[in-house]
Amino acid sequence: MKAEPRDCPKCSGKKYNLSNREGKLCAQLCSCFLCQECDGEGRTFRQDDKGMAFLADCSFCLTFRKRLRLLNDSGIPGKFSNSTLEIYQPIGLQNKKALSRAKDFLDDFHITPKQPCRGLIFMGGPGLGKTHLVVSILKQLILEDEVNGKFVDFFQLLSDIRHGYSHDQSEMSLIEPYLKSRVLVIDELAKGRNNEWEQTILDQFISSRYNAADKITLFTTNYSDQSGAPTDTNGRVTSFQKQSLEEKVGDRIFSRLAQMCDFVKMEGEDYRTKIKPPPRASRKAD
Repeated sequence: MKAEPRDCPKCSGKKYNLSNREGKLCAQLCSCFLCQECDGEGRTFRQDDKGMAFLADCSFCLTFRKRLRLLNDSGIPGKFSNSTLEIYQPIGLQNKKALSRAKDFLDDFHITPKQPCRGLIFMGGPGLGKTHLVVSILKQLILEDEVNGKFVDFFQLLSDIRHGYSHDQSEMSLIEPYLKSRVLVIDELAKGRNNEWEQTILDQFISSRYNAADKITLFTTNYSDQSGAPTDTNGRVTSFQKQSLEEKVGDRIFSRLAQMCDFVKMEGEDYRTKIKPPPRASRKAD
């Protein structure tokens, strides 16, 4: 068996690389990957119950490649390829608590991975890192626990379903992979008009996840659990939310959400408004 190579500058020893490919997260084996179980052959000798040796596919290679394949199939947006809990920088006590809750969730899952686990709803204004946190959780569950997980922007899914109608594609064919996944991230919950049709689709999602004891659902939403809730920015109330999450999704769905998940509140300024584009290089006069 060959010696373990030193950390690669491309992957920092992870043996895989994540990138943004056409808007989706892409996971690939790093060129430095060399399985220490099979020396890169892809097969190893094993013994059966009678002590007879036989050649079999390398279980380590299969597992490692499967986890990368699950990550590629998760639907995570490519812009979150580098997102982890370690690099999230919370500002304010409430957001520090949100980060701590995300870490606790992973710890609890690792202790009892087969047991039912309550989901989380990260709620707060835009630009607080809600999606960063749920994506980081999902990536870690897939890479460390081989979880079948999916990410869906609910507003985008509704658009895809409408588009599918014109191509004789049923809504169930689009939503079934999400309903079956062990862990599902629903981003932008309650975004949109929330008309009767949208409510029906959302109810399908929530009811299916609610009735399946082994399924875990993580949400992000810009809505609070209370209407009239103040939007706090650096200790100053800057606005009041007109509608609560309950008013947006209805009593029935909200009740099930409360039974399925813990509410994790976040607050503060939109960090995206603080990011300034690099200055343009001035053109010298001819």
